Amino acid sequence: MESRMIIVSGRVQGVGFRYSTKVIADRLNITGYAANVRDYVEILATGSEADLDEFVRQVTEGASPASNVDDYSVKTIPLEDGYDRFVTK
Repeated sequence: MESRMIIVSGRVQGVGFRYSTKVIADRLNITGYAANVRDYVEILATGSEADLDEFVRQVTEGASPASNVDDYSVKTIPLEDGYDRFVTK
């Protein structure tokens, strides 16, 4: 298990991006959250390395049809196990 902090910018607010991110996370057994922050979405994701790799791929390709990811960063962080599911904030 590991945790990653993902910052996604572009057209990712007001287009169902966080909801679609949650759907992907639930399918891949990822816990954590997605939150709007100023002009980007912050995602904390915890899961297996393989599931996280797939999660990052799917989210950054555009989690929702109306979204458009212009840029993103991914950073592995100390294990964050405070979430038992994935939530949107």
